[in-house]
Amino acid sequence: MSGRGMATAGLVVLSCLLSAGCGGRTEMGRVSGTVTYRGQPVPDAVVRFTPKQKPPGLARTDATGRFTLNTLRKGDGGFAGTSVVTITPWSEPFDSIAGGKPPPERPRPDIPERYRDAATSPLTAEVVAGKANVCDLNLE
Repeated sequence: MSGRGMATAGLVVLSCLLSAGCGGRTEMGRVSGTVTYRGQPVPDAVVRFTPKQKPPGLARTDATGRFTLNTLRKGDGGFAGTSVVTITPWSEPFDSIAGGKPPPERPRPDIPERYRDAATSPLTAEVVAGKANVCDLNLE
């Protein structure tokens, strides 16, 4: 490649790294929070932030209902913008290779049905890029 071609390629790479669309980091914000139902923590739940046309972020709540969102890698948060938030019961993974079946969903009165599906969930969250976003989710 000629010197001019290398310089052009270098500018393209630099441009890509500086733009929001290539690296991903500049369009993400860290997200953490707590899930409660009627004032009580909701442990062992899956919190899912689904933005438009971007990969969703997932987290599992701990015994106190706290979560930290992961999208591309652990603790990186979620993509900037508005996401629909769903909360579902967490279940142990199953071994599909050995013919295992997913365990039946345990009844969870602390997660009302409307929060389990993106089509019915009234929860949305605004993730601000480059910020530590706190999103406490109070289910009713």
